[in-house]
Amino acid sequence: MLLVIGITIFIGLMATDNFDATDSDYGSAKEEIMWAEEYDDDSFSSNVSEVFASVTSIPFASPIMSFVMTFLTIGISFTFLDVIRKGREAELSFRQSFRLFNGNDFVPVLLINILTYIFRYLWSLLFIIPGIVKIYSYSQANFIYKDLAATRDTRSMGATSFITESRDLMNGHKERLFWLDVSFLGWYLLGLLTLGIGFLWINPYVNATKAAFYDDLSKGKFLEAVVEEDDEIWTNF
Repeated sequence: MLLVIGITIFIGLMATDNFDATDSDYGSAKEEIMWAEEYDDDSFSSNVSEVFASVTSIPFASPIMSFVMTFLTIGISFTFLDVIRKGREAELSFRQSFRLFNGNDFVPVLLINILTYIFRYLWSLLFIIPGIVKIYSYSQANFIYKDLAATRDTRSMGATSFITESRDLMNGHKERLFWLDVSFLGWYLLGLLTLGIGFLWINPYVNATKAAFYDDLSKGKFLEAVVEEDDEIWTNF
């Protein structure tokens, strides 16, 4: 959350067109620094609100923030899955939230989510219900990638492979996940009543529950190592 706020403020500051490298601008910047040293809560809140308002008006700002939040959420969900499986042996640190921003997992997860979004959108063009069904069908693709990448080389596998595996895995179980989501409605309402503060606890709870759902559903199916059979050696001619 702090990262998102920081990125948001950074984008807002970078998007300010009136800040040029002139003496008057440096003077105004100096005044802002002096003001920051003795601000009160009301003025600080109003300025933060102005920054967020300017960010929302920037083209593509919202998709960028949504993209960052998606990757952070997936990384946190992966960490929860490790904790469920390994307990205290799992690495539980703040940097684990950024585990997808590396050279190995970033592109595959990005492609999985782009294709998932496209497929869901195309299905939703038929009617709303098919789009919702496909949301649940493709919901485990990221977890499946995580498990398969841990046991084998997935570079030769296309993003559609993980989506297909998710669709097969969720066959007959989409209703279970649907009712699980319904059970969170009360928590979401509570989060709204607390002006969003409650989501600091609700979102991790939901992510951990979804990770536990996948672990129970897959039962380690995608963690099984691939046994490569050696070519038969002919000794008799």
